[in-house]
Amino acid sequence: MDIHIKSGKLEVLEGRCLLILATKDGKLLNGFDAAAEQLKPFAESGEFGKAAGGNIYLTQPQGIKAQRLLFFNVGEKVNKPEDLRKASASAWKILRGKGFKEVLFSLDGLEDDAVRAVLEGFILADYQYTDLKSEKDKLPGRLESLTLHDNRGCGEKVARWQAICSGTMRARDLSQMPANLLHPERMAELASEWAEPCGYKATILDEAAIKKEGMGSFYSVGYGSDRESRFIIMEYEPEQPSGKTVVLVGKAVTFDSGGLSLKPSGGMAEMKGDMGGGAAVIGTMSVLRDAGCKHRVIGLVPAAENMPSSKATRPSDVVTSLSGLTIEINNTDAEGRLILADALTYAARYKPDFVVDYATLTGACLVALGPGVCGVMGNHQGLVDTILKASKTVNEPFWQLPLVDEYNEFLKSPVADISNISSSKWGGTITAGLFLQRFAAEYKWAHCDIAAAILEKGNAYSTTGGNGTGVRMSVEMLEDL
Repeated sequence: MDIHIKSGKLEVLEGRCLLILATKDGKLLNGFDAAAEQLKPFAESGEFGKAAGGNIYLTQPQGIKAQRLLFFNVGEKVNKPEDLRKASASAWKILRGKGFKEVLFSLDGLEDDAVRAVLEGFILADYQYTDLKSEKDKLPGRLESLTLHDNRGCGEKVARWQAICSGTMRARDLSQMPANLLHPERMAELASEWAEPCGYKATILDEAAIKKEGMGSFYSVGYGSDRESRFIIMEYEPEQPSGKTVVLVGKAVTFDSGGLSLKPSGGMAEMKGDMGGGAAVIGTMSVLRDAGCKHRVIGLVPAAENMPSSKATRPSDVVTSLSGLTIEINNTDAEGRLILADALTYAARYKPDFVVDYATLTGACLVALGPGVCGVMGNHQGLVDTILKASKTVNEPFWQLPLVDEYNEFLKSPVADISNISSSKWGGTITAGLFLQRFAAEYKWAHCDIAAAILEKGNAYSTTGGNGTGVRMSVEMLEDL
């Protein structure tokens, strides 16, 4: 998508269609004053609708050079930026249905948070994963050109917000790819290919190097697969460093069959998305330079495929982690915490100020919070609060769960230092967090359970399946740290 910034009088700008947002009673949020008179009779008659989503499409608008004019109803009033994010997304889909590939939109009357929300709505709603479609001409059209009328000088901010959205798109692409195409080696290759153009350095450890490092916990997860595991290390160094180092760790199980603790077949196809945490980290690393991040940021993505075979890890096996702690693996489907454990230990080498991990870790998080809210917990309240604030800003909702010390009792093993699965069927998200905390004791750490990133259904601007949750929140979090 090309974004063009133009100033001057909106009425003289040429374009296929001008989009104006308005409340149900006809009050314009943007656009030009005279347009209100054209909308007024439709608002008074009720034709504009009584709720968000109504629209009026004029083929011969008065007083402007734009060929068409679409008024979109945002409802009674705008309560939060999310209302505008959904409005621009929905309005674009109306125009796409009419065959449009370009939109003209005025920023007049909108504050920065509203401008950002509108822009995100356009960009994120336009997303489609089409690489494997053979009849691309039959797919919905793409928004090829967005012209923004701007007399306030928002150009640099717009470019930054567009760049951040591009990271979400990369994360979505990774999550949408089928597991036969996105295996650990390919994920590492893509992270390496994006490194130079995106401004970070990539180092890849192969399976032999993972084993040599002593990452027995991580190494065990890929035992059963013919696809070798990879440890993806990404390093971003800002031109004007703040002096802080932040490590982002992302779980990337490119397909999770459950291993010998085999998952039910019904939902197994969704497990191509069990690399959503890794996708979030790679997507975030890919935009830090263009987002102007001032911190040194390290991205660590342990990537493995969890498959059953005669050589797969067995329930009751004991492995030695990079930290030296021994782990009894009582359920091979609790594999995400095993690869994260070694990555969290590895993170200490960078002497980080903060460490945040991301993982589609537990179904229990979906049970507790539903498919629209992610869980967060950690050993430093300030870091958790920063994540909660950032998630609210970009509407990627997170909710804090407690790390209940008494629940550590459920992770005891009779033969090893710790079990990878709780002895209780309750509080599975919390006990998973407690397990990870054992390997993050040396620094300020937060764990983000983003199981909600694998959506059963899309919405106005999120696609069905892996939706790139975590990228926009992470950039906002880094800005606030």
